[in-house]
Amino acid sequence: MLQGIRDNSKGVVAKVIVGFIVVTFALFGIDSLVGLTQGSNAPATVNGEEISERDLYQATQRQRQQILASMGNNADPSALDNNLIRGMVLDSLIQQKALLVKAADSDMSISDEMIDKIILSDLRFQDGGSFSTAQFDAIIRSQGFTRLTYREFISDQELLKQQHAALAQSSYVLPASVKYFLGLERQTRDIRYFSMPIDKVRQLTAVSEAEVKAEFEARKGSLNTTEQVSLEYVILERDKLAATINISEEDINTQYEQVVASFQAQEQRQAAHILIEVNDDLSDDAALEKITAIKSRLDAGEDFATVAAAESNDFGSVDNGGELGIINRGTFEPAFEDALYALEMGQVSDPVQTESGYHLIKALSIEGNEAPSLADSRENIIEQLKIIEAEQLFLEQLDNLKDLAFVGGDLVDLAAELDLEIISLDRFSRAGGNDALTQNTKLVREAFSDELITEGLNSAPIEIDQANAVVIRVKEHFPVRAQTFAEVVERIREQLLTKKASELLQQRAKEAVSQIAINGDTTVVAADFEVKTHLLSNRLNAEIPAAILNKAFTLAHPAAGKSSVDTVILADSSLAVVIVDKVNPADFSEISEQELQTFSKLLAERLGSQAYQVFVQETRDNAEVERL
Repeated sequence: MLQGIRDNSKGVVAKVIVGFIVVTFALFGIDSLVGLTQGSNAPATVNGEEISERDLYQATQRQRQQILASMGNNADPSALDNNLIRGMVLDSLIQQKALLVKAADSDMSISDEMIDKIILSDLRFQDGGSFSTAQFDAIIRSQGFTRLTYREFISDQELLKQQHAALAQSSYVLPASVKYFLGLERQTRDIRYFSMPIDKVRQLTAVSEAEVKAEFEARKGSLNTTEQVSLEYVILERDKLAATINISEEDINTQYEQVVASFQAQEQRQAAHILIEVNDDLSDDAALEKITAIKSRLDAGEDFATVAAAESNDFGSVDNGGELGIINRGTFEPAFEDALYALEMGQVSDPVQTESGYHLIKALSIEGNEAPSLADSRENIIEQLKIIEAEQLFLEQLDNLKDLAFVGGDLVDLAAELDLEIISLDRFSRAGGNDALTQNTKLVREAFSDELITEGLNSAPIEIDQANAVVIRVKEHFPVRAQTFAEVVERIREQLLTKKASELLQQRAKEAVSQIAINGDTTVVAADFEVKTHLLSNRLNAEIPAAILNKAFTLAHPAAGKSSVDTVILADSSLAVVIVDKVNPADFSEISEQELQTFSKLLAERLGSQAYQVFVQETRDNAEVERL
C-alpha cells in the first residue's frame, strides 16, 4: 500500500495538487485549507453576525479547562459531556453576540490604547515586574488565541463591561422610596413563639403491624437495594519509591557542580526609559532628532522622571516616570539590554534604536545574584534527585504493573512481584464511597464495568494522580434486588410514625392558632411547651431560629388588641407557633444622613442589576438567531 502511494505521488495530477496546496498555503495560510474542508457555515448567526466555529471551539475548550480545574486532582476529562458543554457555550456566545451587536449599534467602542493598557497591566503577563512578550505569547497560545484574536477578545469583554456599567450605574431611587424600604429594613416586632417537638407526639403515637405490612405491600415495587461492589486493590506510590532511594555523595556533588555552572550570577537592573515611537506620524529622522533634543535637556539637569511623564510614548510606564521595574537578560530586545547593562547606576544612555523607536535608558539600581553554597543546597538537591529517580522508577513499575495486571488471574502474583500490599475496600455504589479512592470518578466507573464484574478481570492501572496508580479487582458484586420485609420493616415503621405524628401535630397546631388568634392567650394551648418572648426584635436577631424569624416578619400587622399568629415547619419536622403582638415602625431620628445615602446607593445598585438583567433578556429575546 505504501509503495503504491509512493508510485502515484510521482504522477502529474499529484504534482498539480501539491502545487495547489503550496500556493494556497503561501497566499492564505493554513486556515484556507481548513476552510476548504469545513465550508463557511457558522454554528449560529445573531442579527446577521456570525459566531464562527473557531470562536465556539475556543470558548468550549476554555469552559472545559475551567470545569476540570474546579474538579481538582480527581478531574476526569472523559466524564465531561462535550455536546452538553458545547450547547451551553453556544447559548452563552449567542447572548454575548446579541449584546455586542447592541453595543455597536450604540456606537460603543474600546480604543487600542485602552486594550494595550489592559494587557500590559495584567500580572499574568509580567516577569519580574515587567511585561514579558514571551510569557504573553505562551499564555494566550495555550488558550487558543493569537495576538490579534486576544485583542479582539479583550475588546469584547470591555465592551460588555461598559454596557453593564452604563445600565447598572444609571439607576436611581427617589428619597421617598429609600425611606419606605429603609423603614421595612429597620422595622422591629414584638414576637412570641413556642416549638411543638414532633418527638413528644411520636411517643404518644402507635403504628400496628398491619399498617406496616400494608405500607410494605403498597411500596414494595420501589423498595430496592442499590447496586454495589466491594473491591481489593494494589497501589503504586511514587513517594514510597522515593523513600527507598539513596543518593550518593558523588551524585550530590555532581548535581551541585551543575547548579553552579548553570546558575549564572545574572545581574538584575532596575531601569526607566523614555520612548519616542517611529510611526506614520513621525519619521525615523524626526524621532531621532526629538530624542536627541530630550537627551540634551537631561544633560542640562532636567529630572528624568518628569521628562518621561511629559514626553515618553510608552503609556505603560509614563505614569511611573518611565520606570520598567526589574529587568533580567532576555526580557527586552538585545540592543536595549546591551545599552542598559553598559550603564553605571544613575547614568543615562545615548539614544538607542529598537523596533519601537528610539529610547533613552536610565539605570536606577544594579543587583547581583550569587550561587548558594553546597550546605544550603544539599537538602534541596537530595530531594530533587530522589524525585527524578523515583519518577523514572515509577514509570518503569507502571509499565510492569500494566503487563502483570493484564496477564494475572488475580492480584496475588502482581503484588508479590512488585512488593505491594493487597488492600480491601468495603462495598460502595455507583455514587462512590466515603474515602478518596472511591470518590474518584475514573475508579468508580471502572469498578462497575462489565469486564470487572462479569469476567472477573483485573483493571488496567488507574492513575489517581501523577504520583499514584491503582489496579482494582471486584471482590463481590451486589446487584439491585427487591428488599425483604425484614430489611425495611423498621424504616417503614419510623416513616409511618413520623407521618402520623406530623398529622397530629399539625392538627394540634391548627387548634392552637385558632385559640391564640381570639385573644393572644397561650396559657392553655402552650401549657406543655416553653413560650419565648422577644420584644423589639429586628430582622437579624440571631437568638430566634431563622425559619421562625422569617415567618414573624411575613405576618400581617395585628389588629388593635389582637395578635397575628401562624405556624412554621422546622428542619426536624417539628412545628412552631409564631405570634406577632406588635409592629414597631423605624425611628428615622436615629438614622443619619450618611446611612440614608449608603442605603440609597445599595438600593440603586440592586435595581441597576435587575435593570441590566431585564435588558440582557430583552436583547436576547429580540435578536434574530439562526442555528445550524
